[in-house]
Amino acid sequence: AYDAAISNFMLSDEEEYPEYLSISYKKKQSLRYGENPHQSAAYYISNEFDGGMNDFEVLNGKELSYNNIKDLDIAWKVANEFEETACCALKHNTPCGVAIGETAVEAYTKAHDVDPTSIFGGIVAINKKVDKATAEEMVKIFLEVVAAPEFDEDALEVLRTKKNLRVIKCNVKPCDKRFMVTVDGGILVQEEDTKLLDELKIVTEKTPTEDEMKDLLFGMKVVKYVKSNAIVTVKDGVAVGIGGGQVNRIWPTMDALRRGEGATILASDAFFPFRDIVDECSKYGIKAIIQPGGSMRDQESIDACNEHGIAMVFTGIRHFKH
Repeated sequence: AYDAAISNFMLSDEEEYPEYLSISYKKKQSLRYGENPHQSAAYYISNEFDGGMNDFEVLNGKELSYNNIKDLDIAWKVANEFEETACCALKHNTPCGVAIGETAVEAYTKAHDVDPTSIFGGIVAINKKVDKATAEEMVKIFLEVVAAPEFDEDALEVLRTKKNLRVIKCNVKPCDKRFMVTVDGGILVQEEDTKLLDELKIVTEKTPTEDEMKDLLFGMKVVKYVKSNAIVTVKDGVAVGIGGGQVNRIWPTMDALRRGEGATILASDAFFPFRDIVDECSKYGIKAIIQPGGSMRDQESIDACNEHGIAMVFTGIRHFKH
């Protein structure tokens, strides 16, 4: 750890990605197992950088597992994309419900109601204090983890009635500057995906309304955390349909449209290779679309939007999450 600190200091002015990369982590805990019971695992935290996942307190429940920590990381990041009170429900490292509300209980209830099936046994993160009313809703179902920056004492009393429920007080907002993943014999290092858009460019005859624009930006904040190909449909500050992790774009589009009944907004993490997505959107009442743009066939999608009376906005920024 000492040698790594010296090395990083000496190389810090050399270049953004120095020729030699020294990484220093300290073991926080041994884990019962990894992603699956036959895999061993441990949890290490950085000796050099602060972050949401190395400064939290377990206020109730069992020790966090490997999958709990991975899921908590993403849920906490999603919730903190918003200034408004926001809740992210997450399962298997993918959001299954995201919503903003005037209160914590409203945000949680809306996120829960997006997909009451998938949230069962899932992770919930809220970016504001959890009160008793919110806690009383949470304990109605089986959850693995509840995370927030603060909890009222009477809320903790309610949550502690579930002895195995992991209640996590997150003391730091997400602040990673680098994202690293191992490959066989190597490590890939990149910047965290913190830039939402380059420029909002309305490319259709129809212009989104003010409320539609709010939902378009909401959808793009959520779609960043859904496995590519990622599609999110939105209605009034709720991600009502979430589709992703497929090998083409039309399958997650159909998932998000079918599950997101009543949605008026669609967000995509990458450009449309064909106009088929717009044509499907027209069948489900989508009024406005947000996507990066940049396809050789962009004009086909723009023409389709104009034919169907749909507004479309380009952002210039792709958000693949592999």
